[in-house]
Amino acid sequence: MKSLVLAAALATVPVLGSQPAIAQSLRDAVKQHVNEGIEQSREKQKKRAEAKESKPAAPTPRAAPAKPKLQAKPSRGANNGKDADVSFSIGDGVAPSEDGSPAPSLPHRFWPDYLQLDLQAGGGYRGWAPQQYNHVAVKMGHYFTWNVSVRARIPKIITLHEGYFESNSLAGPRTKEAAVLAEIGGYVPKAAWLLGMLGIPILKIWEPIIRYESRAFRTRARPEQPVCIIPQKNAPQDLADCPRTTNDLNIVSGFETLVLGVRYDQSQDTDFVRRHKGEVLPPIFFGVGLMSYSKPYQLVVDGATLDDLLFDARFRGAGLALGGTLGRGINRFVLDANVQVGAGEVVLTDGLSLNEVLPSNWVVGYLQGNATLSISIPLWRFPPTLMFKPSASFGGAAFYLIETDISNNKQATTPNINWDILWSAQAALVLSL
Repeated sequence: MKSLVLAAALATVPVLGSQPAIAQSLRDAVKQHVNEGIEQSREKQKKRAEAKESKPAAPTPRAAPAKPKLQAKPSRGANNGKDADVSFSIGDGVAPSEDGSPAPSLPHRFWPDYLQLDLQAGGGYRGWAPQQYNHVAVKMGHYFTWNVSVRARIPKIITLHEGYFESNSLAGPRTKEAAVLAEIGGYVPKAAWLLGMLGIPILKIWEPIIRYESRAFRTRARPEQPVCIIPQKNAPQDLADCPRTTNDLNIVSGFETLVLGVRYDQSQDTDFVRRHKGEVLPPIFFGVGLMSYSKPYQLVVDGATLDDLLFDARFRGAGLALGGTLGRGINRFVLDANVQVGAGEVVLTDGLSLNEVLPSNWVVGYLQGNATLSISIPLWRFPPTLMFKPSASFGGAAFYLIETDISNNKQATTPNINWDILWSAQAALVLSL
């Protein structure tokens, strides 16, 4: 996975009047700050543990008298409600009726046995809440955006679960300028989002998938005190030689995730669905997840910030990916969620990573995920079916340090080193052909 690169010539950064600086190498400054931050995190954890132990034990509550058990009501079948429309999601099976035959379902399509196609267009509001620093105020990015999407399925051949593009301009989501730019004027905010998930239904309920997502945001940061901008390439080795600036900084942050795995959809086994009505598991996918994440970054260890340095940092990770869909059909809420967790790497410059300066028995971990809640409401019930689809999403990413050896009765601590929050509210029209 390609990481995004710095595209600004930092030689144009204006230098403030001569600033006193201690002759210290970049590596030594980073290593010293990490060690001090870890020790502070341990002290915080120790104090929390001592405070917890000093609290008096809560009195044991008296057991409540047992209540008589009520006879459970028989569960309603999948088609005992007002609607039997349960097959909106492409790739999902059609719930059977009481006699075992497939129930009529929406959306109505022209050639459902040969091609299933959903076209979507809409708009909404998307936000990015980046990590804040003590002396660099990062403006939260929020944008009105438009989006287009396509989902398609050729039964037994290929399934495009999602092909999605969103932006507030005509620029693509893979921006070439991926981190900290020192500019004055000539600034246009930009945000973009790209998502694709492709499956090949080799087996009936097991489907190999490839899922790729790319996100880009621009916003502005304002240093409240002079900071030294550290580029990825040609970073200064002696901090006394690094110019300081308080100019506004244009920020371009990029996120990329890739999942290689399999999707399990029990509803595709029609024999199982007929035998076990109401017991079908929701579709899930799992596999190997990769992540690449670029942003302007001040080194933070559990709240302790290296205030006078601003890095063009790269956050990378590899681990386990898991996701799924809870609920299906029209006029029903559907929750799509995905998460990655694993081992990470924080590249501060081409020649220096945070992992290199960590104490022994410490590693970098990461957690990244997103959840989207939506509902599809049909506007009419004849082919091609048109639906109104509002949705809301919430997610983000976090990197943290993990101590792998907690012997000798030491308290486990996982100091946070980075976080970002992403959210959106969207509305779209979906035409099913």
